[in-house]
Amino acid sequence: MSNGGRLLVSAVCAVILLLICYPVIVSGVGGTTKQFVCEDGYNGNNTELVLKNALLCGTGYNAKQRPVKNQQDRVAMYIGADVMSVEMVHNSNVKLELTVELSMQWFDFYLHWYKKEHGNINTIPISEQDVWTPTVAAKSLLKSQVQNSNHCFQVKCHLSFNGEVICTMQCTFEVDCLDNSHNWAFETKSCPLRIYTPEFDINQLSLFHFQRRLSYSVFGVHPYKITSFQMAVVNNTVKPEFRMDIVVERMVGSHLVIFLMLIIVLMALNLIITWLRIDSSCRAVLTFASLALHLIYTSILFWYSSTKMESALKLANILVGTSLITVLLVALLVYSEKMSKRESNDAPHLLQTIYRALSRNATLHPFLQLDYISLGNPTIKPTTENVETHLNNHVTEVEPLPTTTTTVAATSNDTLEQVDSDEEVDLANVKWSVFVQPFDRVAFCGIATAYVFMLVMLFLA
Repeated sequence: MSNGGRLLVSAVCAVILLLICYPVIVSGVGGTTKQFVCEDGYNGNNTELVLKNALLCGTGYNAKQRPVKNQQDRVAMYIGADVMSVEMVHNSNVKLELTVELSMQWFDFYLHWYKKEHGNINTIPISEQDVWTPTVAAKSLLKSQVQNSNHCFQVKCHLSFNGEVICTMQCTFEVDCLDNSHNWAFETKSCPLRIYTPEFDINQLSLFHFQRRLSYSVFGVHPYKITSFQMAVVNNTVKPEFRMDIVVERMVGSHLVIFLMLIIVLMALNLIITWLRIDSSCRAVLTFASLALHLIYTSILFWYSSTKMESALKLANILVGTSLITVLLVALLVYSEKMSKRESNDAPHLLQTIYRALSRNATLHPFLQLDYISLGNPTIKPTTENVETHLNNHVTEVEPLPTTTTTVAATSNDTLEQVDSDEEVDLANVKWSVFVQPFDRVAFCGIATAYVFMLVMLFLA
């Protein structure tokens, strides 16, 4: 046989094979069972068709009537869902597209048979149009649009000999979401979906949830991720509902983390300020710089929380607390500047009493004796000697600086040791920079405790 003849024979065989398999292919692609058409007196060899004819034809079966013995009875239906995919709707930040496979099971009082009389058939595929099937609708929020069963496809139903009907279908619904910014570093969305039967109330139909393992897709929601997925049946409303609650969240970006790091830096700055001498220019510069930065960042965060995201409000409130502490440090600096200009220390009697109590406490004494930070710079520990004594020689002008630092530190320690002893010390002769040192140590502990408390409240809220 020539090549042309072989090709012709192959083409004819392919056409014959296609004609034979076409009904099977079409049935498989559709994924549904065609509606049964009653034929009076059907006596074919197909046992399933004979059974369907016996159940649906000439019996007065009405697919639109609830399949119960008495009309006051309820249809008990079990319902469940397997989530196939979850995707964000294009160009929308408040909608999810949810594809689920719904499973429904109930008993039809009128559709049952004896297996021995019908070739021991247990189950037959049947169209949802041939049997009573509840209409499914879905709604997300109260103001959301109702989505009917047109969003469902690949409906498959099976009927068992005892009247059990099981239908599965795949449905795609759009779910409206609500923003929930409880966690400051994340954007959280709650997306509820209510599946119900609009034509029946709770006196006609009761829903029960399949006790099957819950599964859902973790893909398709980037940059979000599913953090919670719950299903529940509610029969205490007008319409029985099958509810699905989806919670997705995403990290809103590193900008809030950067703000948190800036807040921690400002907190550390306020703690360092208490370890600089009260009469040093370095302390004055850092104190007012800290106040300015607090005011700027607090304004920015309050603006950001009102225009961008509500979760930044917690960080703004923390900055308000740290700003108040900075204001107290500024007040202490201004008051100390006023007191240091006086010839003698005439501090209020209450402060003198507290000073004596702190200095004489054996437990606190070692901590109160810790000296200020010394950077070897007159701006940190200014000299108390007259500058005119060093104008004659330029070399000798620099040499007394370490001695001055040591002298001031020794004076501070000697004064504290004298107060710690039983000897009475005239506090009027104590320099204000030495007098305020115990209060700086107490302020450091109080500020550190307040900051720890605020950070704990931030992450536990």
